[in-house]
Amino acid sequence: MTATSLENTAIVFGAEKKTLWPTLCCIQSIIEHHKHTALELYILHTDIPFLLQEITRALFQLERLELSFVDVHQKAKALRIHTHPRWNTKCFMKCYLPVLFREIQNVIWLDSSLLVTGDLTQLLNIVPKDACLSAVADPVAQILRQNKVPISHFLGSNTPKDLPNVTLAEYTQYHLGLTNAERYFNTGLLFLRPKLIKASSINQCFTRAKRPYLFPSDDILNQIFHEKVHLLPERWNFLTGQLTENLCLHLPEHWKTHREAERYHKMILHYPEANKPWHDLTLPGASRYQSLSHKLEKRMSHFLPALLRDMCSH
Repeated sequence: MTATSLENTAIVFGAEKKTLWPTLCCIQSIIEHHKHTALELYILHTDIPFLLQEITRALFQLERLELSFVDVHQKAKALRIHTHPRWNTKCFMKCYLPVLFREIQNVIWLDSSLLVTGDLTQLLNIVPKDACLSAVADPVAQILRQNKVPISHFLGSNTPKDLPNVTLAEYTQYHLGLTNAERYFNTGLLFLRPKLIKASSINQCFTRAKRPYLFPSDDILNQIFHEKVHLLPERWNFLTGQLTENLCLHLPEHWKTHREAERYHKMILHYPEANKPWHDLTLPGASRYQSLSHKLEKRMSHFLPALLRDMCSH
């Protein structure tokens, strides 16, 4: 049966104070593509003050939208003493999703630095019913592997001593143990069915948190789910940015041709580089970010004075 709604689907973000506004822009992009769809949204965080949470909820006070903040600070802090220094909160959040949303049928994780440009209900129709996790193969990682870039190139003097001094291709093959490097997926978009994810897989995620990784959020999930992941078309996590687009010119011909076809059907636009569209107006889709941001600012200017007066009177 074809899904026509996002019923029993949690759409989840991980945000802190400094990334909250881009997250809100992403939420606005979802709303504009799901005008008649009930949405269940969650923002996982460790440091967003109560007042900011109240303002955010008021900003998206729509009958069809339920927005919840989930503070994971204590759980992340308790785990921190058992993890490698490169392990970060975002990695914890992604690995913790199957536990936190165990009773939810579908979970869609979205990084803050992306825009939704299509209907997310289509994901429910194209992912096989027996797939526990779905994601998109990472074209940039493919380029860096085939060009034999050493992993020290990414971290420089900050490279942990317990990471092997090898090329990214060797790191992927020997340190991660991936048998097919082209299946290395990007975790900016994840589609999970928590009930299908075994407790042993979740435990492995946290056990491996003690080890050194180049990109913990991606590497650990790739290690655990390499043979189980259902790879989605690139449109569901289309990476872009000046460096990204330049690198992708050197993809294998079959991948490059496929990527250009996917560009015109993109459902999610992702900015993985440090240069973000809310800072650089020359990036693809930056004008869209500006438009979403202005809409939120305008809406906020109408209700914020009244909200603050109401809060101060209690």
